[in-house]
Amino acid sequence: MHKRDKLTLAALCAAHFVNDAYSSLIYPLLPLLKVKLGLSDTQVFWLAPLYSLSSSLMQPVYGILSDRYARRFFAVCGPGLTAIFVSMIGLAPSYGILITLLVAGGVGIGSFHPQAAAMASRASGNRKRIGMAMFSALGTLGFALGPFAITRIVARFGLEHSYYVIGVGLVMSAVLYRICPPLDVQPKTASLHARIKSPLLAALHAAWKPLALLYTITVIRSGLQITTNNYLPFLLGEQGYSLTGTGNVMTVFLLMGGLGGLAGGMMAERTSGRTVTLFSGLCAGPLMVASFLTSGPLNLLLLGLGGFFLLATMPVNVAMAQELAPEQTSTVSALMMGAAWGIGALAPQALHPLVSAFGFRNTLIIASGLSVLSAVCAYLLPRDEMHRLRPEAEMAVAVGD
Repeated sequence: MHKRDKLTLAALCAAHFVNDAYSSLIYPLLPLLKVKLGLSDTQVFWLAPLYSLSSSLMQPVYGILSDRYARRFFAVCGPGLTAIFVSMIGLAPSYGILITLLVAGGVGIGSFHPQAAAMASRASGNRKRIGMAMFSALGTLGFALGPFAITRIVARFGLEHSYYVIGVGLVMSAVLYRICPPLDVQPKTASLHARIKSPLLAALHAAWKPLALLYTITVIRSGLQITTNNYLPFLLGEQGYSLTGTGNVMTVFLLMGGLGGLAGGMMAERTSGRTVTLFSGLCAGPLMVASFLTSGPLNLLLLGLGGFFLLATMPVNVAMAQELAPEQTSTVSALMMGAAWGIGALAPQALHPLVSAFGFRNTLIIASGLSVLSAVCAYLLPRDEMHRLRPEAEMAVAVGD
């Protein structure tokens, strides 16, 4: 990896940290926003799906535009756009304005991810899985520290001063503008696109079975994470936790998830993406269930371990999808990081009837148990992926022929 590529990857990882830190600000503030705006439970739990409409479900559109026009606009402007709107949620005077701010901020979050993931993949050279693990892990770490930071600012200055965090995203966009090169179109890629009527459909059709399994795994795991993000603040509130205490618990859960993503990427380089996905799927659900059945320090330990294994496979699955469709990296990144997470974001609203019947704790236990289905999908992934050749080995074989 050249020095320029290392600098580019570092900048993109830092930007992912900042961008995703903004995307998690909403969760610990949900109880406060509910009281301030007089919202019902139904209105509160619609916020995450509506937020994901622009931040996740629209990512394939941004990815297609990135692959087609090969620009850096989305990646550079994403953090700044996110900062402007998401930091203003504490000022929202009504439910409609709150939704508008979240949707506009979601555009910044969503537009950043597919193009930045493609740029990070290219900057990683032959170490794509480790590069994507670093990129994803920094995003998850930012997502983890977002609640930690915003709860302290709001606890000290008040909900209406949430805009104090606006500057970091604007600075990050300026850094990306200075450092990151545009995604250049490769001549061979352009020639291939000219010969194939629909390169996107051709790429997806050629590997639709493993892509569908990877997509399903991501939906299941993101659904459990987003459900935990939504329900955990209310469960902790019932247990007497303060605002900052809630932020601390959520930070542990998400921080361990970020470390899990980094560890998963490193393990996938040594074993295989399928092995990491299968093993983490078998561990995550039981650990999450155990965490909700315990209390005190043991509860926090098990919750952290559950988050570690739950998110260990996220960057690995993105890298695996990129390898299955190398000519459409932005688009498949958007499918795995955006569309799948967007569907997963519907889980809190879908599970809301269970909350009314069984409460937050039991609903989280049920959702955690169902997450074991991701291990079944991992078992069905192709086994030959673990025997893949590195580019150097492939070249050696070609020379030998």
